[in-house]
Amino acid sequence: MGINTGALYIIFIIITIVGFAYIISGPTPSQTPLLLGPEATINKNTTSKAHAMLQLYNFTGATITPPVVSLCKKGGANIHPEALIAYSPAQATAVSTNGQISLWVSDTHPPYIAAGEQVARGSGAVKTPGDRAARAPDNYIIEPQLYIFPQTVETNVRPYFPDFVKGYFNNGTLLASYNSDVIPLNALPTNGYTVEFVWNVKTIGLTEGEYQIEFVAHDGNQRLGIRCMSLRVYTPSATNTRQNKIPL
Repeated sequence: MGINTGALYIIFIIITIVGFAYIISGPTPSQTPLLLGPEATINKNTTSKAHAMLQLYNFTGATITPPVVSLCKKGGANIHPEALIAYSPAQATAVSTNGQISLWVSDTHPPYIAAGEQVARGSGAVKTPGDRAARAPDNYIIEPQLYIFPQTVETNVRPYFPDFVKGYFNNGTLLASYNSDVIPLNALPTNGYTVEFVWNVKTIGLTEGEYQIEFVAHDGNQRLGIRCMSLRVYTPSATNTRQNKIPL
């Protein structure tokens, strides 16, 4: 028994609608691939415009986005997130298991760290931790912190404190150390005194994978600032340089 004309017409209409929808929306994005190669860095002495415009990574699928929790947005206890002017690596890029995570804080007065914390003047390495349980007037820990979701400052679980403090800071006395890295080009404006806080990925214990990060710090007027970001961690190959970077 053959198919009547009406049925064929309905099948044709369905196929047309599905085809049109596919053209409009495109295929479903694949899961974001893991980054397996080494991080590439730009040779700042190059005159090549192509190298100067090079991005760290291109993502062909859906890219990871910053986490959304209450204190990741300005408001409430998060009074001054603008003081946290930059972080590295950039949002949705990658860092090696041998690499570092940096946060820059800038304010009209030197940003706070734990009282009595001893920092090497030349390298900025934390020699002797200060009173890392001490709290600011807002009842949040005064020492800058990094959290790995789902552990956050809201849950008050497992803060990681900086391995390096580079720049101007207040540990009960206004001091400065050296060896700061260059502030990223996309940073918010600096404001008088700037410090870079650095965490070693190995110290935190991050292995290959995707992570959501929460930065928590107080500015030079003890106002709390919180920013959140996402990143990938990859394992460097044995052929990479000591810094796990291949110059271009």
